[in-house]
Amino acid sequence: MSPLPFQNGEELEDLLTRVFQKAADPGPVQGRLALTFAIHAPDAWLRVDGRDGHAASLSRGQSARDASSDLTFAMSGETAHAFWRGELNPVAAITAGKLKLSGPLLRALALAPGLAKVQAAYRAETGGE
Repeated sequence: MSPLPFQNGEELEDLLTRVFQKAADPGPVQGRLALTFAIHAPDAWLRVDGRDGHAASLSRGQSARDASSDLTFAMSGETAHAFWRGELNPVAAITAGKLKLSGPLLRALALAPGLAKVQAAYRAETGGE
């Protein structure tokens, strides 16, 4: 696995904010969900909210932690890096306990088509492919 491109939670939140802005679809968010990514080691929180039917809004840190979401993905920083680089199969990660999901699994699986675009943006931001 490639080295982590962040040293702390704030750097990870900055990185993920840039990634989601780069990968953003200017139209309404598919599925109209609010997603939270709760990352530990380092501690970082990012929430992507598309429930209003417009372009997604992003929040981070305590405001992301305190808001309600339809789906929450919890993982370590190392797992997050592998996940966003496309080096980790999400279903295998859930099965292995590396990725914990709160919310309906079928709704999470429905997000798969958009994942490739976010992963490409992550790789571009971190100097990969």
